[in-house]
Amino acid sequence: MKTSMPATELPLKLLLLGTSPSALPEALEGLGCTVLALDACHRLVQSALEPQPQALLLIPPANAPNELDDWLDALAPLAARLPGVCIAPAASSTQRRRGFELGLQVWLEAPLPAEPLLAQLQWAAWQAQRLGALQTQLDERKWTDKAKGLLMAAQDLDEASAYQLLRDAAMHAHIRLGEVSRSVVRAAQAAEAVNLAGQQRMLSQRIVKLLAQRAAGIEARRAKVLQDESCARVEANLARLASLLATTEHRHEDLLVALGKAWHRLRSLLVGKPTAAVLTQADVAADRLLDLSEQLTSAIESGGAGRPLRVVNLCGRQRMLSQRLAKEALLADLLPGHGSGQIGAGLSAFEAGLLELEAAPLSSAEIRASLAAVREEWLRLLRSLRELQGSEAAAGLARSSELLLSRLDQLTVQYQQSLQLILG
Repeated sequence: MKTSMPATELPLKLLLLGTSPSALPEALEGLGCTVLALDACHRLVQSALEPQPQALLLIPPANAPNELDDWLDALAPLAARLPGVCIAPAASSTQRRRGFELGLQVWLEAPLPAEPLLAQLQWAAWQAQRLGALQTQLDERKWTDKAKGLLMAAQDLDEASAYQLLRDAAMHAHIRLGEVSRSVVRAAQAAEAVNLAGQQRMLSQRIVKLLAQRAAGIEARRAKVLQDESCARVEANLARLASLLATTEHRHEDLLVALGKAWHRLRSLLVGKPTAAVLTQADVAADRLLDLSEQLTSAIESGGAGRPLRVVNLCGRQRMLSQRLAKEALLADLLPGHGSGQIGAGLSAFEAGLLELEAAPLSSAEIRASLAAVREEWLRLLRSLRELQGSEAAAGLARSSELLLSRLDQLTVQYQQSLQLILG
């Protein structure tokens, strides 16, 4: 079906570039245009953005072909935001191709009278508007496909059900499907970033806990395997966080750099035998990594989806506490004078966090079942602490902390992928 060009309403705001017959601006204004003439290309970007013209007309000097390149260079920062017509009989094929890439829609071999020239300018503006609408449709389709994929993976839905969820959300919120889809993708990315940054807190404590297990001879071989896996996980998380945050308004580059340095310091202490001196230094380095990870997690949460991200953050903090408790118990047994008060504070903090999660409105049948499993594992850990003393208690706590961590990992992912968060 042939598409006809709609009539363009006047007046047309026009940016006239280069040299033109003195009567041309007056003639175009007589046809209803608002004309801004500009003969110096170094002021182009500012002049184009301030009055917000709808089209441009470029007329470089016929006897200075190189000046066309100067104008094209000046157009580059506008990145095809301003459609236009160029009158340049001597333009090369390279110049024409570059001009099309920069938004010029029409190339004329000779000047035209004002009225047919205005028709060309109107066509260029309409063509750019049409292409912009097509690009918007393509962008919306891209975001919708991404959002459908996220919902299908997170909620085990088929494609039709995921699409229906998005459509229902768009109708309920009275906004376009593409906007809903973009919000879904960004909410999912924010939740993933909070989860990963929260994992760094936990891993900082788990690595030292496993180092202490090796020093105490508690399943030392398995502890080394888990320690190596944890190190690989830290590095994978740092890479993924950099990728996720690169697409957001707040990239937190300084925090990511500081995290990388803190991790490098801790990693350098993991080579060789875990002596008392190494354990002490590693604990300090891990707490530095923990503090920076806490800052990053809080910063991502504050720029995200409010209360739902708070729950993801809180659940991730419970993972950290499960590992910190075991670490403190092991270090208290291995390092004379290491503060035992940390264990009591950690127990109170974990219980308070678990109560807050149990009262949180972000819930589902699966989440409630996982919370019950976490509570059961937590009570088992507390019983082992009451029944055992000294190194035996530390060993039991180390083992229980891994089971509790597994439950909390599952729960955190469930919060991250919940419909209330993704569609919130």
